[in-house]
Amino acid sequence: MPESSFAVNFFAAVVAALLMGYVAHRLHLPPMVGYLLAGVVVGPHTPGFRSDEDLIRSLAEVGVSFLLFAVGTEVHLSRLRRFQRVGLLGGTLQVVLTIGLGALIGRSVGSEWTAAFFFGSLVAVSSTTVALKLLLDKGQLDTLHGRISLAILLMQDLLVVPLMLVLSVLATPSDSTPLTILLALAKVMALLTAGLVVGPRLIPHLLDRIASTGSQELFLFAAISIALGGAIGTQLLGVSAAVGAFLAGMAVSQGKFSQQIETMFAPFRDLFSIFFFISVGMLLDPSILSKQLLAASGTILLVVAGKFVLVALVAKVFGYGRRVSVLVGVYLAQVGELSFILAGIGLGQGIIDARLYTLLITGALVSIFASPFLVQLGPQAFDWASRRRVFSRLLADASADHD
Repeated sequence: MPESSFAVNFFAAVVAALLMGYVAHRLHLPPMVGYLLAGVVVGPHTPGFRSDEDLIRSLAEVGVSFLLFAVGTEVHLSRLRRFQRVGLLGGTLQVVLTIGLGALIGRSVGSEWTAAFFFGSLVAVSSTTVALKLLLDKGQLDTLHGRISLAILLMQDLLVVPLMLVLSVLATPSDSTPLTILLALAKVMALLTAGLVVGPRLIPHLLDRIASTGSQELFLFAAISIALGGAIGTQLLGVSAAVGAFLAGMAVSQGKFSQQIETMFAPFRDLFSIFFFISVGMLLDPSILSKQLLAASGTILLVVAGKFVLVALVAKVFGYGRRVSVLVGVYLAQVGELSFILAGIGLGQGIIDARLYTLLITGALVSIFASPFLVQLGPQAFDWASRRRVFSRLLADASADHD
């Protein structure tokens, strides 16, 4: 049976995830670490079986949609409104600050301002998939730091639309027109209207009609259609599929079937979301770390430490306590998967060179690998920061603690 067949690739990926996940469990490591390592095992940069990257990437897209849809079914709009201030303003502030920090670092390694801005933009957005998977696994999605993280992540994903517009203007300045800018803003407004106004009124009514048939199969097919339909719809608007799937889940959460769908969807969410982490692991080339250890270490330090500090400070500015601020910073201290795509565009357009591209991809991948460990060490990170004078002053409580 050829290695390119669907059955062989599916089987190999699941078995690799099973074995590496078991090893991670025995070593008292988060399961996500095992799934990422499974991607390295079946990836193109290690000897032995090599999975079909396009097939795994397609399965990963479905996994991201299912995971974010499932998360959306657990989030009620009324609860999320409590955090709209830190989401809208805090998320925007964090993205702007991270772009600035990344641009300065890019300049420090000899890049032109355009390339440096591109570099800063790519590290500004965190991975919604990774952060929410970690929150779900630890049962912390409904905690204070979980809700704040979710609000900031949602704003980051929405900001990707104007951010992609700016980056495309950098790539092709001649295409910069007021009409292009207005079109991008119209896409964002259409997305928010569909996800927060139309969806919560239409989708629960549709599920009522399907449920009246008494068929569990039809009800499951309806839920899958809603999840993938939301993801595809936002992709057509030029927005991350994760946003559409999440908004579709939120629309479902407004009806009476959210708990039933959440239970039905759990096996699909767990199975297909694994393929996302396998696809990320397949991108990692271990030889890069040995060839460019010093430069890669600096990039990783920027991504992890820089974003951790900036996100924690933003949460603190909005009045949250030290522990909550640190935990939010820990959960968002990685680079999003969208950066892989944008980095390829930047390289193809000549905005960034191969060296900066390699550093960015390495930093992004290692930051995702590091996320489970950082979350596991979150309480210790808080204690460590509290004992350091600089962090103690920066994160000192100036008002009532919201922890």
